[in-house]
Amino acid sequence: MSKKCSGFTFIEALVSLALLLFVTAFLLPSFTHIMIERENTVLKSRAQQLLQAALREQEDEEQGEKTVTDGRITYVIQWNSEEEGMRKACVHWQDYVGRNMERCGYAKR
Repeated sequence: MSKKCSGFTFIEALVSLALLLFVTAFLLPSFTHIMIERENTVLKSRAQQLLQAALREQEDEEQGEKTVTDGRITYVIQWNSEEEGMRKACVHWQDYVGRNMERCGYAKR
């Protein structure tokens, strides 16, 4: 006398749960990396905005540096004189991974 079961057995449920756990464990670091890089792209965009603003207002700036704090991130804007009446502005910051990043631009005096 055999029974007809239409449900899952315990072993089938364990195998499917293990497979789901394996896929989740495999994809979670990739997902985390993507989210961190997305945040770093936002930081880079903010640094570009600061650089463009500094280049527009370059008449007011002397050689030296200016610090701008935006949340947990500190941006340092440095001005340097170049030859032929050019000035160089660079924005330095540290991203969420810990890398030191830099964006530079030039302006005429």
